[in-house]
Order: sequence, then structure tokens, then C-alpha cells
Amino acid sequence: MYAISIEKPHAAAILARLRPWPCHFWHTDHRGLLLIHARTPKGAKGVSASDHGSGGNALVGVVELRDCIASAKSDDDPDEVEYHWLLANPRTFITPLPYAGRLGLFLVSDHVVAAALCQMGKPKRLRG
Repeated sequence: MYAISIEKPHAAAILARLRPWPCHFWHTDHRGLLLIHARTPKGAKGVSASDHGSGGNALVGVVELRDCIASAKSDDDPDEVEYHWLLANPRTFITPLPYAGRLGLFLVSDHVVAAALCQMGKPKRLRG
């Protein structure tokens, strides 16, 4: 299953409410389930080991990526485009799964997330 690594506060916001998420300069053809990986912001001071267990540097939930819509930036070069990812059905894992994030979309093996999906009470057929 594909995942995206996002700074922790933004990952929590995505899973807490449904709204388009602007992703500048990045288009994707991926549609379907998308894991949300929360990473500790760069340069964060005072990050303890307990923060790791509270969702830092871990897979914290899953959403459905329904569409990726291009729109022109209003204040910049008209040739520049930003993308809005339309996300639906945000679900937070009961227990975050510690995992090292990566840049861009990255694959996480199905067996890593199967237990977390079952904890949510609605096991899904995993698609890679």
C-alpha cells in the first residue's frame, strides 16, 4: 500500500477532518487507499522517546485519495500550478505503527499494516 510522510501536526489535521490538502508542485496518478505517516518536524527540539510512541515517525492512519486537481496559483507565475489532493474516509489507527518515512509516495508491505486495519474493525482487502 502507498504511504506519504507528512509532518506530525499536518498528519493529525488530515485525519481529524476532511478537506483538500494542497500539495505544491506535485501531481500523482495514484487513487485509492493511502497510508498517512507522521514524521517529527525537522529541527524539532526536545523530542523524546515517548513522542515516538505518540505518533511521531509512525504510520498513524489511512485515507482514500479520490482525486488530484490542478489549479493555477493566483499570486505567482500563471504557468505555476499547485495540486489539491481530495481525501475521503480518514481513519486513525488505534496504535501508531513505528515506521521510517521517505520522500514522495512510498510502498509499505501489506503485512505491516494488516493488523492496524483490523484494529479499526473493518478489515480491508489490501491493494498494493
